[in-house]
Amino acid sequence: MGLSLYPRLGEVRTRARRAERWRWYALFVVATGMMVSVVNVSIVNVALPLMADDLEVDAAAIGWVVTGYLITQATLLPIAGRASDLYGRRRLFIFGLLVMLVGSVLCATAPNAPSLVTFRVMQGIGAAVMPPIAFASVGELFSPQERGRAMGTIVSVISIGPVIALGISGVLVSLAGWRSLFWLTPVFVLIALVGALLILPERSPVRPAGRFDITGAVLAAAGLFPILLAFSRGAIWGWTSGATLGLLGAGAALLTIFVWHESRTDEPMIALDLFRLRSLRTANLASMTGAATLFGVLLVLPFYMSAVLGYGPIGLALGIMPVAIAYTVVSPFAGRGINRFGADRVAMTGYALAAAGTLGLAAGAAGQSYVAILPGILALSAGLAFATSPITVVAISEVPPARLGVASSFPNISRYTGGAFGAAILGAVLTASVPVDDLTDVSPEVADRVVDGFTNASLIAVIFLGLAFLAAWRMPGSPGPAPGDRPT
Repeated sequence: MGLSLYPRLGEVRTRARRAERWRWYALFVVATGMMVSVVNVSIVNVALPLMADDLEVDAAAIGWVVTGYLITQATLLPIAGRASDLYGRRRLFIFGLLVMLVGSVLCATAPNAPSLVTFRVMQGIGAAVMPPIAFASVGELFSPQERGRAMGTIVSVISIGPVIALGISGVLVSLAGWRSLFWLTPVFVLIALVGALLILPERSPVRPAGRFDITGAVLAAAGLFPILLAFSRGAIWGWTSGATLGLLGAGAALLTIFVWHESRTDEPMIALDLFRLRSLRTANLASMTGAATLFGVLLVLPFYMSAVLGYGPIGLALGIMPVAIAYTVVSPFAGRGINRFGADRVAMTGYALAAAGTLGLAAGAAGQSYVAILPGILALSAGLAFATSPITVVAISEVPPARLGVASSFPNISRYTGGAFGAAILGAVLTASVPVDDLTDVSPEVADRVVDGFTNASLIAVIFLGLAFLAAWRMPGSPGPAPGDRPT
């Protein structure tokens, strides 16, 4: 009996190692899917002028190529998250990949601007599936003590996508035209699809599939869409225009009806008692205000580089690349620091560093050189990367398993809403100093006005980061117990 004990222990250890590797392989697969959805947000930016010229539309019309994708994805996030809770994450993940694949091929062959925008909306439908499944998988596959490291890893993998996109998009557009960008997505989608078929298990839902709240889904989408649209296009239409105010009012009214409906239905799409969790509330507020800074700065920074530094498409791509590199390098360290120092302290450290970086941007802008603003870019990016993993871990830390999918969509909705709001505010601050039509003028007088606008926008961003710091201060300090330890 004693002689047979050691082989049995060895077999147990081997199985444990295999199980450990399988979890990380599965995490890599879902992270690849989410990376594709992130890449598609910004990869088209450098090609927008060429698209407008080729398809014979103006800048406002071609802007829907970005707006249509983003708003569709953000609007459908909670619906996709709830569907994954009820019907299984693997099958929905594969569905999302296939939709993105078809949408990308159609975008590459689109004959005109309306069809291109339509196919970008299709891409956004598939992309909406990725974030809730990726973050819910962290909660399902890893214990509370491991989630920080897992979340840091997934953020790093996601961040590699923009590095790749920024590194090759300018060159690819110059050599092969804007349509070539849409052939990149199928390559990564096929990698994720093969991984999903070979590695991801077809787990049953945490509880038997119930009724999908169709009314709640329609009301949620109908309420989110006009609000996100108003934030995205308000700077173009005017913040006091009838269109902007009408959309904001309609969205608020529909979301009020949504909350009333969810409070009365037996199987709501979003259980309202989730918002009683301090972890979810504070993490979402931090996500929203942090994203307002990131999206806002990423909007005004290229204008500064173009009008003040005279950078072209490739120069802009290379100039912004340190943002993605900082995320890739810093995120794993942030994940490992959660268990040692607490999620709240790691997040607060990140937001404090980001605020210092934003102040560095404001101070360095007058130097009118990339070297003067590079330290600010690195500190801002590293700080936000440091904060991303802990707030996402905290957001799902107290959520029951049967609600992980829909709850995992909340930080992303907050991120897109805050990002649209921050981009609108900082963009308005920039254009208050110099008209949009003059931003392509590289004369010294316009450059000085752009510097003033960029400096003011950076200082406003510090206020957003202060709110994010306060939200992180109110977050729980540890990931909390495993979801399986709580009744659903």
